[in-house]
Formats: sequence, structure tokens, C-alpha cells
Amino acid sequence: MSIGLRNIDPEIAERIRIKLGILRTMGFEDHQHPHAPGREADLAARDVLQRRDPVPFVMRWAASLAMGFTVLIAVAQGVNSGAIPGPFVIAGPALGGLTYYLSWWMNKRGRINDLDAHMQSVEVRAASAIIDVTPSERSYLESIALLLDLQPSLDRQTGKDILTELNMLMGQSHKLDAYRSNLVAAINAESPDALIAQREELRARLSRTSDSAAKSAFEQSIELIDSRCRVAETLRPGLERVEAQQEVIEQTLASVQSSLARMKVAPAELTVPDLALIRESISEVTGQTQAVEEAVQEVMALR
Repeated sequence: MSIGLRNIDPEIAERIRIKLGILRTMGFEDHQHPHAPGREADLAARDVLQRRDPVPFVMRWAASLAMGFTVLIAVAQGVNSGAIPGPFVIAGPALGGLTYYLSWWMNKRGRINDLDAHMQSVEVRAASAIIDVTPSERSYLESIALLLDLQPSLDRQTGKDILTELNMLMGQSHKLDAYRSNLVAAINAESPDALIAQREELRARLSRTSDSAAKSAFEQSIELIDSRCRVAETLRPGLERVEAQQEVIEQTLASVQSSLARMKVAPAELTVPDLALIRESISEVTGQTQAVEEAVQEVMALR
């Protein structure tokens, strides 16, 4: 079974592609700053992710210099014969530099395409080490690395099924992240403590007011604050359910990772029961997550 960036969770894959592009632009001088935050991890990952470069750095330089030198001689001969104006002598070095750049860019593009098609377990782990990941995402990527480690002893179709289910879990996790962000923003915007303080202040001002129009305005403001408090309290249980389900997904992914790690140690004894457990766990969590999503959507609609 072949697993590449195109086969894994799209959000995580895109973050890896972006990070790989950044690693490719790191200059030689970066090696002179090993103590910068994250620099050593980035350099180590770059060594792994670029291990299969089709055009090594030295060959690119050699090709660039050779092309530049060849063109420079040709241009110089043309200048001497009068066929080429003198200023065009700079075309040699310029073309050499262009050759190097094109070689570098094609190599970069080719490497990303290669990782899109298939990755090794060591490359998956290297990528996981250099992008910001949640605990769920870390378990997800380690599970993928273990699937690659288990080849070829793991049945191809079984591996594909597990990957599909892992992707499903990760997709649900992303959805819940979005719900949580929206709920947190809504609840924080209606902070109960702040609203209560505002309400008490308005009530105090109301008690000191004798003007009927002012009293009516204060009473209206107090009613609006009461409404906002009710909204915040209505949304809070939804937030708690989303966070609880996120924890379930995180633990399920960790459980899958643990099962695959045990299969790596003793595949013959653990393959059948562990695979059944993985499928059963993911199926159960999927149903729970869908129920949470529906409940949150209903609450948001009422709001």
C-alpha cells in the first residue's frame, strides 16, 4: 500500500507542503545557527525529507557553472568576431544562474510531487516533528507511520480501510475544532460575569433615576442583557459536549496508535482482534460525533 500526502488529511498535508517549501529555501548559513528555536529539528527533518533528491546540490552547481562557462565562451567568441555586441558577454553568467535556479525549482517541485505520491514512515515522523500538531494529529500521523512500518505483512485492503477510518476521525476532529472556536467566540462575547456586572450597574442607575423616559431606556437595556445571559448559558452545554467529544476522538486515535504499535511487535497474534477493535471504536465515535454536531447546530440555530 502506498501512502502519500494526497492520501492523508488535506489540512495536515497542506501544512506539510508549506513547511517543506520553507525548508527548501533555507540557505547554507542556517547551519551556522543550530541553537535557534526549532532550527535543529528543521535541519534534521530537511535531511530526511530531501534524502531522495533526484538532483543533488553539488550536481546543480556543477551544471550551472558548466552552462555558464560554455555560454560565456560562446558569447566571447561572438564578441571577438563582431557578431555579438560586447554588453551581451554578461549573458553567460546570467544563463548559468538561470540554469541553477531552474534546476533547484524543478527539484523542489519534483520532491513535493514525490511525497504527494508516497512517503516512508521515517518521512511521516519527520514531517510530524516540524509542524504544529495537536495531540490528536500527532497520534494520527504516528498511526500512519505505523501502517507503513507494518507493510508488507499488513493486508493492502485492510491498510486502506484503516487509513480511510483514520482520515474520517481526523475530519471529524477538524469539524469539532471549528464548532468549538465559534462557540468559544460566542460565549466569550457574552461573558456572564461581565454581563452581570453591567446589569447590576444599570439597575443601580435605574434606582437613582426619576425620569420616566430614562427609566424605560434602562429597563430595556437590562432586558437585553438578560437575553444575552440566556444565550451564553444556552451555548455553554454545547461547548462542553464538543470538548468532551474532542477528548473521545483524541483517545480513540491514541488507542488506534497503540493497537498498531502492538501489531508491529506481534502481527500474527494481534492482527485480527486489533483490527476489529479499531473498526468498532471508530464506528462508535463517528456516530457520537455526528450526534454532537447535530445538537450544536440546533443550539446555534436557536441562538
